[in-house]
Amino acid sequence: MMGEPRGYLFVCTGNTCRSPMAEALWKARVGTGGIPAWSAGVSAWSGQPAQALAVEAVAALGGDLSIHLSRDLSEVTENPWRVLTMTAAQTDAVKALRPEWASRTSLLTEFVGDCGDIPDPIGQGREAYAAAAARLKELLARLPEQADRAPESVGGKTPASAGQDSPSESGEAE
Repeated sequence: MMGEPRGYLFVCTGNTCRSPMAEALWKARVGTGGIPAWSAGVSAWSGQPAQALAVEAVAALGGDLSIHLSRDLSEVTENPWRVLTMTAAQTDAVKALRPEWASRTSLLTEFVGDCGDIPDPIGQGREAYAAAAARLKELLARLPEQADRAPESVGGKTPASAGQDSPSESGEAE
């Protein structure tokens, strides 16, 4: 049985590019005293190292992916406080595969008050990986670093209410 929810779980497709980059950059940002983080993929082949260009891009920003091994979402044993995905399709996949996390799952960009998917750099050049890492670092700077400061949502909407108007906003009664 999982304990009390804590930490961020970053999720992408194969867990060799974006989500491990987010995990490594988060860990570089907060060290050992902040909110913990992990990563997984909705369709990952477990045990694969991070893509070489992802390792390089993260290292340039102070992160370390040298010992990362991919894992599938089905293998996650942690009980994350928030599950943050790279695309809207991954958000839907997490909610279908791990329904117990549905209310805690959202697109990373939306969670921090931004919008849009984070493009997958797989199969592209060094510049695409550097751009993805820089974008992730910028988004991660908006996440709370300490559990006692962690709001329900940084972007103003909770994952459960994102995209929905409240009755007071829409003028409609419940």
